[in-house]
Amino acid sequence: MKKYTKIYYAIISTFLPTLTSAQSFSLGGAGTNFKTVVDEVTSIVWIVIPMLSTAAFLVFFWGLSKFILNSNKPEEIANGKKYMIWGTLALFILLSWRAIVGLVSNDLEIGSSVPNENTILLPVH
Repeated sequence: MKKYTKIYYAIISTFLPTLTSAQSFSLGGAGTNFKTVVDEVTSIVWIVIPMLSTAAFLVFFWGLSKFILNSNKPEEIANGKKYMIWGTLALFILLSWRAIVGLVSNDLEIGSSVPNENTILLPVH
């Protein structure tokens, strides 16, 4: 238990000034109003979504490989089915994220449902 208290204090001392507004991250003026906070959070989410989608895709195919390669073991077939179901569910949720954000942002009029050019990690020509 004492091993984790040092980590706990390190995390608290790192983020406490930010939480008490004594210091702010340099996220381009984030925190000035609700709209900028929402825009910063969605820009981070637009970066994380492709990574999570890739992980869900790999989980699905991991389950598919367990299902096919272990066709003579009933417990491995059931385990493979579970991986495929969870991978499919995660892919559905992650890929429908654009629609969910679009509906919420249009209803609340808080921003665009499309990520801005600063969050897309593609080279600009």
